[in-house]
Amino acid sequence: MARSPLTLAASVSAALPGAEATRVQALTTHSAGRNESAVVTLTDGRTVVVRIPVEESTASELATEALALRALTDGARALADFLIPEFLGSAATPPSRAFVTTFVPGYQVDTAQIPAGPGVAYSLGATLAQVHALPISIVRNAGLPARTAQEVRADLEKVVEEASATGRVPVRLMVRWREALGNDALWQFQPTITLGGADALAFVYHDIDDVPTVAGVIDWHSLSIGDPAVDLQFLQTAPDAADSVLDAYRARAARAGDEYLRARARLHAELEFARWLLHGRDTHDDAIMDDAGAMLDSLAENVREEDLMPLDDKIDLNDALAAMSNLPERAPVGDTSMHTDAYDPEELALSGVSQSELSAVDPARESRVRAAAADTQALSREELLAADADLRESAGTNGAAKKHTTGEIVAEASADLPFGLEPLEEEDPNATQPLSPEALAIITNDQEEAARAARAAIDRWKTGPI
Repeated sequence: MARSPLTLAASVSAALPGAEATRVQALTTHSAGRNESAVVTLTDGRTVVVRIPVEESTASELATEALALRALTDGARALADFLIPEFLGSAATPPSRAFVTTFVPGYQVDTAQIPAGPGVAYSLGATLAQVHALPISIVRNAGLPARTAQEVRADLEKVVEEASATGRVPVRLMVRWREALGNDALWQFQPTITLGGADALAFVYHDIDDVPTVAGVIDWHSLSIGDPAVDLQFLQTAPDAADSVLDAYRARAARAGDEYLRARARLHAELEFARWLLHGRDTHDDAIMDDAGAMLDSLAENVREEDLMPLDDKIDLNDALAAMSNLPERAPVGDTSMHTDAYDPEELALSGVSQSELSAVDPARESRVRAAAADTQALSREELLAADADLRESAGTNGAAKKHTTGEIVAEASADLPFGLEPLEEEDPNATQPLSPEALAIITNDQEEAARAARAAIDRWKTGPI
């Protein structure tokens, strides 16, 4: 039988000796009847909330929340720009117990009703970032649960495998979940204090200059150390506001960026269906299992063409290039120019780089080019091919031996070799066939062309997209 507001007010006097109630009204907190609650105004002006659990599981949650609120010391509360309820006391109200906390005024916004942009979404994201930035010693000193990244991963793997054993999970989802759990990159996050998966109704708002702003966080029963993404899983039911909440969260976050935060939040949300299935299994409730099975079938259909790790969760090339452009410049050590380069001014003009521009970059380059002797300049490919044709025509016409500075070589032997190879001067089967000066010149010319193309590409990259 439900307790009246007056009975609830009387339990406050039992929990807080000497306290007298002057006003009481029912409190609706969307708890789906899991506890009975009321707002009570006391003679000393304080406004408190009294809750009496209806279910055994709710009694455990309220007891844990009382422990968490005690752990949140004045120093910890000073780090937040929102209100946190204070635990004031409890009293036996057979067959359960009444829990009394301070009242945080404000209004709530259902998840699906959160609009994008400034206001609720931005304030919610910033508030979650503050919660996650609280010192983890709060949780450790209170003896509340704490899990490493790998322990979080292992727990989720257990959920997936147990759900798979029921035979009610579509294959597509099993593949999707196992791939995510097998991806080491997702599980390199730094554990933080979390609310343990609280939804949007854990936050109450008030208006500041007509802008909705979080006034307080009222749900602390799952306070722990773990994956910060678990507190963002509710965004799956707030598609319009998800980006705004995440943007505000990342802007306020005190820790290094977590590129897979959204992917893990999505995974946590999807695995809630698997947990509901396991709840039905554990309670031997076929209706719950059928309900969970239908939800999983619908989920599998909805994610058919959806990647669990969308590209916007990863660092893309543009972000990487932007980061590189912000690196401090380093002065070169000594003169690192290529003193053996000899560039053709006409070819440089074709690439869009003038001789005057090169001289401005490296004043010594112009003098080196001018000082280069004519016989050290690399011949063009057309000149080499023309010289080769003349050589072959001459050898084919008279067949006579030619005299060279390196010795006497028979023209027929030279003509039989492919262009670019010189005949051996001695019959050594292990000797390496030498390249002709003409072939070496072509190789040099090609290398210079490749180097010029690379430098031109670098210059275009530095000036940005066309």
